[in-house]
Amino acid sequence: MATKTGITPISPATQSLVDRVSHAVRRAILEGSLKPGETLSISDLATDLGVSHSPVREALQRLSGQGLVLLRPARTAIVMPLELEDLQELYRLRKLIEVDAAARAAPDLTDEDLKSLEHHLAGMSDTAVDTDEFWESHNAFHSVLLAPVLSPRTERMITELWQAVERYLRIVYIETDVLFTRSPDDRHRPLLEAARSRSSETMAQALTKHLESNELEVVRALQQTAATPSGG
Repeated sequence: MATKTGITPISPATQSLVDRVSHAVRRAILEGSLKPGETLSISDLATDLGVSHSPVREALQRLSGQGLVLLRPARTAIVMPLELEDLQELYRLRKLIEVDAAARAAPDLTDEDLKSLEHHLAGMSDTAVDTDEFWESHNAFHSVLLAPVLSPRTERMITELWQAVERYLRIVYIETDVLFTRSPDDRHRPLLEAARSRSSETMAQALTKHLESNELEVVRALQQTAATPSGG
């Protein structure tokens, strides 16, 4: 059934209504069916999703906190544009917070943690990048690297950064061939080896290199996209 926003109506589930609305809109943004800069009407979203305005407003407030939408007056929001400065700031914060956490966690990683890393790496390698399953495996892999030191506050901060960066990664990877310059295994195997070393220094170096490499690729892709004339 066609809808004004292109989002499929949600069905009853065990999650709260706000959770389900947030998931539906977030997924549409990450998959690119809601484009950067596109205006979102609370009324249209409520109609398309088959819910009242209240859960839509709460969901958009949540997505605003994740850096996915910008709330506007007159009961609207816009999908946050893809901005080079924003992406660079996100990676700068990840290198400050996430690298520190991973370095502190490395000596305390258990054999079970290492098995979990292998499992999630296999999940990434066996799953298409444009699926939720791939990103669930991806985020689970990075979570295990931090597990021994992941306090609730640190987890909230890092999760918000991941969610904001994931939008750039998924849109760029779907619209370009950036991902295929290196496989998920090539990208993440050095992190697994660093985890096996249980060395703080080795882990800090490996994760810093991983983040810097990813940032450079996505920045180049965004610059190339911006330089390409529309319709050309």
